[in-house]
Amino acid sequence: MGSPQAGRRLLTAAPRSRAAWGAASLLALPLGAAQVCALLASLDAHDVLPALLGALAGAVAADAASGLVHWACDTWGDERTPIVGERLIRGFREHHRDPRAMLAHHWVEVNRESAVAAGAVLLLLWLPPVQHALAGQPALHAFALTFIAYGAAANQLHYWAHLDAPPGAVRWLQRRGAILSPARHARHHRAPWTRAYCISTGWLNPLLDAAGAWRALERAVTRITGASPRAVSRTAGPRRAGRMGGAARSPEET
Repeated sequence: MGSPQAGRRLLTAAPRSRAAWGAASLLALPLGAAQVCALLASLDAHDVLPALLGALAGAVAADAASGLVHWACDTWGDERTPIVGERLIRGFREHHRDPRAMLAHHWVEVNRESAVAAGAVLLLLWLPPVQHALAGQPALHAFALTFIAYGAAANQLHYWAHLDAPPGAVRWLQRRGAILSPARHARHHRAPWTRAYCISTGWLNPLLDAAGAWRALERAVTRITGASPRAVSRTAGPRRAGRMGGAARSPEET
């Protein structure tokens, strides 16, 4: 769940560097598949429903986490903020100035940080103490796997939501609400640009926006720190109101 343009420096990187990042990113796929197979092999009939509920809860939690990261990077600090300014905040701010710029990036550039992080966490799941904790806990195991999967894929799902013609399978999932759809994400790229922050499935966006959750968080942060939300972005230049790609599709296609 990194910045949508965090890998922009790789556009001019050596092919070997991109290949190394790509190989490291792809390791998450067999590691994840092995964990899914281990979970399925451990299930009895009475474990199926808890596992399904755990998987659903993991996807919801990942959506919430993607929204929290997106909101924080859109709302606080700037490119000079230590540690996260260059790696996270800059990409989110650039994405608002030109939403379609991320479409120029290679898949490695879009996914490298989140995929490598997911691979590292999946490796940790094989440690004996973790395996012991997950044994007999299908809901917890399924929660962990879907949280990792949706969290790792958030940048790619966000990318597809901006793409005019995503792959057929992706569009099918978008239409059925399994992943972030263009129409669901388009609200974020319309004034006042302070809603619809969740970018893995977007399921929580209507609920969080209607409840005023982000404004409540901002008031809490301001009370604690004295900082004002979006104080820097107000002086960082206008946000671009142009096309965001697939968001132009009709609601029937979401």
